[in-house]
Amino acid sequence: MLSRPRTLPYAQFLLAAAVGIVTVSIAILEPARLDLPFVVGAGVVLAGCIVMFFIWRAEPVAHTAWIAIVPLADIIATVPIRGAAADVLPASGLLVTFPVGWLAFAFPAWAIAAGVIGTAILPVRALIGEGIALASPAEWMSVLVLPATMALFAIAIAAIAKDLRTQRSRARKADNRMADALTSSGRNAATLKALLDATDDAVAVFDVHGTPLIVNAAAAELSRRGGIVGSPAMAGRMDVYAADRTTPVELGPGFLAEALTGSYVAPRQVWVGSPGEQVAIRFVVRTVTTEDGDTVGFVMVGNDVTELVHAVEVRDRFLDTVGHEFRTPLTVILGNTDIALATEPVDRDRWERVERAAERLLRMVERLIAAGRAELEPRTGDTAVAAVVQRAVRGPAGVAAERGIEFSVVGDEVVRARIAANDLAAVAEELARNAVEFTPAGGSVVVDVRREDADVLVEIVDTGVGMTTDERERAFDRFYRTAHARGAAVQGAGLGLSIARSLAESNGASLTLAAHAPAGTVATLRVAAR
Repeated sequence: MLSRPRTLPYAQFLLAAAVGIVTVSIAILEPARLDLPFVVGAGVVLAGCIVMFFIWRAEPVAHTAWIAIVPLADIIATVPIRGAAADVLPASGLLVTFPVGWLAFAFPAWAIAAGVIGTAILPVRALIGEGIALASPAEWMSVLVLPATMALFAIAIAAIAKDLRTQRSRARKADNRMADALTSSGRNAATLKALLDATDDAVAVFDVHGTPLIVNAAAAELSRRGGIVGSPAMAGRMDVYAADRTTPVELGPGFLAEALTGSYVAPRQVWVGSPGEQVAIRFVVRTVTTEDGDTVGFVMVGNDVTELVHAVEVRDRFLDTVGHEFRTPLTVILGNTDIALATEPVDRDRWERVERAAERLLRMVERLIAAGRAELEPRTGDTAVAAVVQRAVRGPAGVAAERGIEFSVVGDEVVRARIAANDLAAVAEELARNAVEFTPAGGSVVVDVRREDADVLVEIVDTGVGMTTDERERAFDRFYRTAHARGAAVQGAGLGLSIARSLAESNGASLTLAAHAPAGTVATLRVAAR
């Protein structure tokens, strides 16, 4: 129920204003009509204004149905006013609409019915005053027309009031939901901020204009260290450097545009801070999109990898030292073996076995050192793929011939790719050697070089023992060896494929394994074509 409109004096004040207009008009036109009933009626309306003023100031919100007395009294009070002015001012008949409308809008049905019935007082009074009895249909009609009209008017106002009550109820519920949502949002925001501040990772969220929305404590400290004021999208001098720790990294609007297009999805490493106080930060940037696919901002997440970088540097120096210590005696052994073999010794087979063992040990040392590296530096190249692959697989092809395995190289002779020749040779040799190693006599190994759209593919297909799905997924892990390799005592340390993939990725290429029907494996090296 709408209780508040009952206590608002607007309808009463407007009725008083209308009565005042009628009174002034009658006083000018025919002052004699201002008789005692007229003045009493106007006084009741004025008294109603005083009552409603105090009710309005008190603002009661419960048990307000009794206020219907005021508009009901107004309906009775307008009877003498309308009776005196109706034939001079026909518009005075509309005075009753103010209290009837008020009743219909804000009060229950009994009050509305009483008000509508009250509107019949004037026509009844007029008929009685003229000495006419209510006997004919015309006489009844003259009495009932006004109440019937007021009843329809009241119904219309009541319908409007009901609709307003419904809308008000919905609006109140919506407000409550909004308030609950805002409260929940505030709590969630506080929880999120506390959670983000608890992590050591730097997390910052920006809108599409680069304005920071959320910045946790780690990100704020990082911004202070790097002199990043406001947003990394703002141009200016900042202490952010590339991996060499000296080349400045330009941020500003260009960085914002690249971040929004997803150019920083892959992790990047930078050094932040003034020289001598720098920390290594590895960061990624992800765009924030709505369900409709609209980009509304981006989030940056960075973590301090300074200790890890320093540890990697120490490890690499250690590996360099160990590698040198291993290579030196092996190089001496191989050098002397070459000299001995050049003189055609009597025990040539023994010297050849020593040479092969030394070469195998040297390859293992190289693989162990390569596997211990943090990552291989990015490489570039322009290589005639077929020629390099053909030279690289000569060794595995010779072993295949000795074991009764059919070995062939097919494909495009002129394709060129963006890969270093030495890396391509190392990858091709490793893949071909694995294919021959796990293919039984009578099987086949095919090396295929071809162009496919913007890439060059080197596929090595064998009909060997193959691998399970789990083995293919783990084949590139360092030191992983399949059950067959362990059972058959196949020589190796489980590093070849891991190093091959690292070499491929350092050239922007990819290396994958797939099953070959009915048996065997397909190894695919995909390189960008020149």
